[in-house]
Amino acid sequence: MSKGYDVIIIGGGVIGCSVAHSLSERGHSVAVFEKGTISGEASKAAAGLLGVQAEWNEYDPLFELARKSRALFPKLAARLREKTGIDIAYEEKGIYRIAENEEEAKRLEHIMKWQLQTGEETHLLSGAQLREQEPELALHIISALYCPKDGHVIAPELTRALAHSAALSGTAIYEGTEVIEILQEQDRVTGVVTTEGTFSCSKVIVASGAWSTKFLQNFHSTWGTYPIMGEMVSVKSYKPLLKAPIFQDGFYIVPKRGGQYLIGATVKQHTYNKTVCAKSIAYLMERAFRLVPALQQAEWDTAWAGLRPQSNHGMPYMGEHPEVAGLYACAGHYRNGILLSPITGEYMADLIEGKHVQSLLETLLSKEEFV
Repeated sequence: MSKGYDVIIIGGGVIGCSVAHSLSERGHSVAVFEKGTISGEASKAAAGLLGVQAEWNEYDPLFELARKSRALFPKLAARLREKTGIDIAYEEKGIYRIAENEEEAKRLEHIMKWQLQTGEETHLLSGAQLREQEPELALHIISALYCPKDGHVIAPELTRALAHSAALSGTAIYEGTEVIEILQEQDRVTGVVTTEGTFSCSKVIVASGAWSTKFLQNFHSTWGTYPIMGEMVSVKSYKPLLKAPIFQDGFYIVPKRGGQYLIGATVKQHTYNKTVCAKSIAYLMERAFRLVPALQQAEWDTAWAGLRPQSNHGMPYMGEHPEVAGLYACAGHYRNGILLSPITGEYMADLIEGKHVQSLLETLLSKEEFV
């Protein structure tokens, strides 16, 4: 066998790199194997929203996990900037979830009520109050839920910073190297076979996003992930148009540094085709123009597509194999990979070290959820 490591991570997206960052900072010998390039897939394509409150319609255990993860971003951003010199552009200016009709407005009232019961801060604004904060928003928007603790980052920079941090702490990163097989002896992980040779280890973490199924089926025949393609558009404006992101049922406009505005995203299931369709661009732009008319004067930048990794069971697989020692799953975060990356890294590092897992995560990972 080639060189050995304590832990091998399959996948170099934001989840795999976050786990590598956490493990390497705790002194573990780690290697990340990525068949393409670091942050080359979903992590590169994401808008970077940290929309815990703006995106959740109903309370569920994953909401608790998400808000715990959101709370880690200020310290993580500072740590990554200090250690790597990379600024992930963390901003906590809130997110506005908007309503264009009475049905949507009633939903916002419902969301506000249950979120206030959880102790989160949120404010229901009238259309007039909203336009005092964001004057470029269209007059027909009748209300908005303002979630001040939500924010956003630059997703590719977050992944790149996590990878660099891990490397500075000793993690070996193998790009262009595909893991073909996970090796086992007597129900215990012993290494992996890759396109660049065989490497020994005592623990393997499957974090290969939408390409995880062939490894996840080692856990259970029903386990797997699949891609949900999303198309996005970027435009630029020298005139400030929004201070904070706006969100509406999976659609968003996110202001970034330098006058860039990200507009997304479409939803196309079970396809690895990342071709951007003209019809999709028209749909996104028409919706954006309706909400922020001044975007019609913005400068065209670019468009792209990414493959969000959804799990067959609608929530991330995060846990250890019940029978194969040293085999772990960490995949299927769908559209919440950026948001959940800090807590996922810390959780998986705790799991590797055999530390107690809090009851929330035990609920999320219970075998009854998946079999």
